[in-house]
Amino acid sequence: MDAKNREFDVIVIGAGVSGLTCAYELLQKDKSISLIVVEANDRVGGRTLTEEVSLPDGTKEKFDLGGQWVGQTQHHVMDLLKKFNIETYPQNTKGRKVMVVGKDAKIRTYTNDIPSLGSYFGLIELELFIRKAESLAKKISMENPYASPLAKELDNITLDSYVKSNLRTQSARDVIQAAVRASMGTEMCRLSALFFIAYANAAGGVMRLFLAKEGDAQELRVKGGTQQLSTIMASKIGDNNVLLKEPVVSIEQDDTGITVTTLNGKSLRAKYLVSTMPPNCLNRVHFSPPLPEGRRMLMHNMPSGHLTKFIVTYDKSYWTEEGYSGEIVSNGGLSNIDGISNGPLSVVYDATTNNGVPALVGFIAGRQGIEWAGVEAEVRKKAVLEDLAKCLGSWAKSPTSFIEKNWSDELYAGGCPVSFNVPGVAYSFQYLRKPEGRIFWAGTETATIWTGYISGAIQSGKRAAMEVLHNLSPNLVTEEELQGTHYDITSREKADTAKPNTVFRWTIALPIVTILFAWLGISLRNKYGVVLSGKII
Repeated sequence: MDAKNREFDVIVIGAGVSGLTCAYELLQKDKSISLIVVEANDRVGGRTLTEEVSLPDGTKEKFDLGGQWVGQTQHHVMDLLKKFNIETYPQNTKGRKVMVVGKDAKIRTYTNDIPSLGSYFGLIELELFIRKAESLAKKISMENPYASPLAKELDNITLDSYVKSNLRTQSARDVIQAAVRASMGTEMCRLSALFFIAYANAAGGVMRLFLAKEGDAQELRVKGGTQQLSTIMASKIGDNNVLLKEPVVSIEQDDTGITVTTLNGKSLRAKYLVSTMPPNCLNRVHFSPPLPEGRRMLMHNMPSGHLTKFIVTYDKSYWTEEGYSGEIVSNGGLSNIDGISNGPLSVVYDATTNNGVPALVGFIAGRQGIEWAGVEAEVRKKAVLEDLAKCLGSWAKSPTSFIEKNWSDELYAGGCPVSFNVPGVAYSFQYLRKPEGRIFWAGTETATIWTGYISGAIQSGKRAAMEVLHNLSPNLVTEEELQGTHYDITSREKADTAKPNTVFRWTIALPIVTILFAWLGISLRNKYGVVLSGKII
């Protein structure tokens, strides 16, 4: 029977990791459930995309142009990888790292987590800021960030304002900005300080977002690419249960069910619906009856980041031979092109595959991404290669292949890697996961653990599946499986007990600051080998 003439138990909008996880989990619990996954694009995978790159010797290698990294603390994705017998391998971090920050955009190298800033004071200041942010992140949960006593204060300012009030050194500010661009695809001046702190909480800390050590966001890579998670789940759900190239334009809800209409005129009916569309993409969908004002507020105030991701392959790993890790953190450096404020690089990593194909992966993110998206592809490529050459060596100008993906061109993804909160709307955050009648919400933005990442997408899909199942077949859901869902009565979101005066402020008495600086100076010298020039050896 044709899908448009059937009535389903569940319609899932979105065949990305979250939507397919939801459908897969539902069928794992009850194979008799009738469901359909509706996807706007012509492929599954959402914001994961693994593509084959042709190499000079005639062979091909797979690279991730979308979500790429996983880590051991990301239990939801690690469990799924294990279930599907997909192996991982570590991100290479051995060797000297390169940093380009400050007004002079001078190229400096370092070998530890704490970068070389060219300033002893800037290094101490950055260490103090990181400690403060880490402490704050422990107090503000992504489950309910507005419950904190600090919420109103932090949600009324941008992350940029918060950073400037705590960091006077431009090079230290540039480090945070570059990391935020790469991890969230946006400028600090667009991002709610409260949202960022809660986002860090969901990852287990601020530095977890930025580093590639054990347990961090960039710890591991997936053999064969991350999109295979979606292709495997789609095959297990059944290709006939996944409709591609069917953008949803309207969702109508009544007392007995949900009617979904697509751009191509398909009309689908179900008892329940799960939407995994990014919040900003929901603005294109007509809802009847209208969604609550709080939910609409979020949809209009959660833009997506802007990322262009590039992969550059080489005939050998020149950077490792010369003692570099391949990692670059940059404010973009100086630009010689009219209308472009900085060079293209934000963050670069070694992307050598498990098969030994040497490559670098990098991001043109935030404002840089938007500006560089407006120039010709060859001009952008040349600028990327020239900046890589400045940082790592002249060999970087002679790659064997170059491929890029501008995620803002993906109409139904809305951008990449994640939607974020602008200041002043956190009071509406309660609507992000709250069901609306027969409509349930998933997607990595709705995750409470590793929000914005593949693991977060999986967590949200599992949660939404249990919420639907609780309504569809409540006898199939255990109390344990309802933990963390809307129906979890044992752990309702509670107000954060943090007090504003527990947060370290720069207005603290000068003698204490002096003593702390002296102690940190000794600590940093012993721990990181800092010398007065700012060089870390």
